Amino acid sequence: MRATTLWLFAFGVLITAAALSYPGGTWESRASPGYSFWHNFWCDLLPTVAINRQDNLRASVLSRLAFGCFAVALYRFWPHAAALARVRPGRSAERLGQTGGLGLLTVALVPSSTSELVHAIAVLASAGCAVVAAAILLPALARAGERLGVALGIAVLAAAVICLGQYVYGGLVTGRPATWLAGGQKITTALLLAFMLRLLFRPRPHALPERVPAHAEPSLH
Repeated sequence: MRATTLWLFAFGVLITAAALSYPGGTWESRASPGYSFWHNFWCDLLPTVAINRQDNLRASVLSRLAFGCFAVALYRFWPHAAALARVRPGRSAERLGQTGGLGLLTVALVPSSTSELVHAIAVLASAGCAVVAAAILLPALARAGERLGVALGIAVLAAAVICLGQYVYGGLVTGRPATWLAGGQKITTALLLAFMLRLLFRPRPHALPERVPAHAEPSLH
C-alpha cells in the first residue's frame, strides 16, 4: 500500500512539474501561454514540440515519467482492490485493471504527434479496461460495506464513460474534441485518484476467527 501511494505521489509531482514547464498552446488558441487546466489535455504535454511550436522537451520527459509512475501505481493497485472486494486474485477485474495500467505506458510512449491512430487505440484500450474492471469490482465492494469507495467508483465510471464517449464522437464524427473534454479529463483523473486512495487506506479484510460452539467447555490444559 505504501509503495503504491508513493508512485501516485510521484505522478502528482511529475505531472505538475510538466504542466509548469509547458510553453503554451491549446487546440483552440495556439498562441495562449503556459498550460491551461481547462483547455489542455494531459497528452498535450507528451510531444517534444508544444502546440505553439516551441520546444517542449522538458515537459515531454517529465510527463512520460509521470505516466510511467501512474502505470506502476495502477498495476499495483488492482490486486489490492480485488482483495478488498474479496474477489479471488487472478480474476478478470484484477487482470483487466492491470492491463489498463500497462496500456497507459503505450499512451505515454506513442503521443498523437507520432501516431494518432495508435495513440487513440491505446487511450481507449487503457481507459476501457479500467472502466470494466471497476464496474466488476463495485458490486463486490458494496457487499463488503465500502460505501464511500462505491460512491467514488460510480463517479469515476460516470465521468470516464462521458469523456470516452465524447472522445470517440469527436474523433469519428466532428473531427475534434469538445471544448469541455480537457477539463473533464482532469476531473476524471481527480476522481480516480480519490477512489484509489480511499481503497488503499482501507485495510484489507482479515479472515474471521473460527467460532467456538456455545456448548463447548473451556479446556483445562
